[in-house]
Amino acid sequence: MPKEFHSLIHLDEARSIVLQHPPAARTTPVPLSHAAGCILAEKIVSTIDVPGFSRASMDGFAVIAQDTIDAREDRPVSLSLVGRVSMGRLPEVEISSGEAAEVSTGSMIPPGADAVVMIEHSQAQGDIVQVRRPVYASENIQAAGSDISFGETLLYPGTLLQPREIGVLAALGCQEVTVRMLKVGVASTGDELAPPGENLAAGQIYDINTYTIAAAVADCGARALPYGILPDEMQAMAGALHKMTVECDLILVSGSTSAGAGDMIYRVMEEMGELIFHGVNLKPGKPTIFGLIEGKPCLGLPGYPTSALTVFSCLAAPAIRAALGRRNRGKSAPGRLAGPVRTEGRRQMLAVGLSGDLVYPVDKGSGSITTLAGADGIIDIPAGVEFLEEGTPVSVELFAEREIDSDTLLVAGENSVLLEKQAEIRPGCLRLLYAGPIQARIYLEEGVADLACVWGLDRPWQGTEIIWSAEREMSLLFREREALSHLADRPLVGWQRDSSLKSAFEAALQERGIASPRFVRSAKTHRAVAAAVASGRADAGYAEKEAAAEAGLGFRFLAMDRIVLLARSDRSEDSRIMSLLQSLSEKEA
Repeated sequence: MPKEFHSLIHLDEARSIVLQHPPAARTTPVPLSHAAGCILAEKIVSTIDVPGFSRASMDGFAVIAQDTIDAREDRPVSLSLVGRVSMGRLPEVEISSGEAAEVSTGSMIPPGADAVVMIEHSQAQGDIVQVRRPVYASENIQAAGSDISFGETLLYPGTLLQPREIGVLAALGCQEVTVRMLKVGVASTGDELAPPGENLAAGQIYDINTYTIAAAVADCGARALPYGILPDEMQAMAGALHKMTVECDLILVSGSTSAGAGDMIYRVMEEMGELIFHGVNLKPGKPTIFGLIEGKPCLGLPGYPTSALTVFSCLAAPAIRAALGRRNRGKSAPGRLAGPVRTEGRRQMLAVGLSGDLVYPVDKGSGSITTLAGADGIIDIPAGVEFLEEGTPVSVELFAEREIDSDTLLVAGENSVLLEKQAEIRPGCLRLLYAGPIQARIYLEEGVADLACVWGLDRPWQGTEIIWSAEREMSLLFREREALSHLADRPLVGWQRDSSLKSAFEAALQERGIASPRFVRSAKTHRAVAAAVASGRADAGYAEKEAAAEAGLGFRFLAMDRIVLLARSDRSEDSRIMSLLQSLSEKEA
């Protein structure tokens, strides 16, 4: 079959088509204990007053306000103490002029009383209460219905039930609530895929999309039903899709959407229903398909993880929210570009990260898992735009609620075991962005990074300061000492191209007469080097001695090197940086 798409359509047209064929949500009652994260299907009108009685909002004494009008610190008013009202009990006393009853916060106000004197402004002696400050009527009393009134509408259909909404429903005494339910079947295709937890055969990779897309479905308020990996065979795939149409309201399948000979989901869709469009003029996401299978909407997502999540955000998420009656759009955050961005001139959804309000590209290709891991969301670049200047305001459509905030310190540059340990003991306070020294400098100068971690730098870059440095032992890591003999023929793990340690390792090998080392893989962290050697994927590697010790490997000292942390001169006194430096100094002590 020739590799041709039926016809590429614009993203806006694709979104309009998907929304014209919405999945049909159903309504169902669920226990309140299971309602969190669901979408409300009914209007909630209070059938009670909250509180249902007038209650004390302070510890003290229930009184008649008029009796305290002359009370002063030096001339207290004396009232007769006629009883006490306990929490959760009906009052057994009624207050008349000149009387008071002891109450606790939340106690019912006894009949006759119209105010509460705080305990700080009174003193009980036997059956007499001395009041040293006047109160006005209703002071320190929460009246019946003052929080929620009978007949008041509190929640509307389409509301996402989060902890505060669950609290309101509990306050109204709701044991169960009617919610909108949308069942979304999620599956991946490809004989090269294996479920997480199984051993990988040659040529296989783990299924990512079933899990990322199912999580994104749940984030929209729908119920994801994972169907795992569908076989790349027409009849078997058709049978699996039939089962999904019976059990689900919407079908999401990733992979097998291109126009190649091995891609068949669109052919199955044509046989079982209607293929409405095949191909969107979008990067990433060109091979997206949509149609109906046995009357149920089915969206075919690209196989690459970042592409799949991007197309989900653009097409599936709006359809799910609309079906559930959610009024809000997806989560977004305003920002500005940290540096210039060049594009191809067609509609592009660019994967980006966020540092404060600065937005920086993290796109290493839609097939890159590190793009997915490092991206906070996407920005929509219109067709015809080939260049965006530094500082351009943008809106980031977030993949999920941001887990980083203004208190998070972003460190760009070389890997360090010491910094990794800081990230472990300071969760949420430190974010590590691995980059070579050139890119780390760009990130620091643009303000994306708060700090840059660089190897072997003697003088700071212009406009920066070296705020911390440390010596570390770089070693040759090995499982067996025999690996050190005939090292030229041994499989080695090297460093990625943009790392300074790549050239350092190669120089160390050349000093030992090894001009053409046999690198079988590359890593970007010291622990990854150690893991490759420990697992047998390589016989030796170059990394910090501490990484060898953690992995239980042997090591031979090769060199001392020095890593430095640089900060922009205008940020070197940042309290977050000071906190990190203090923590680093404590570790060194």
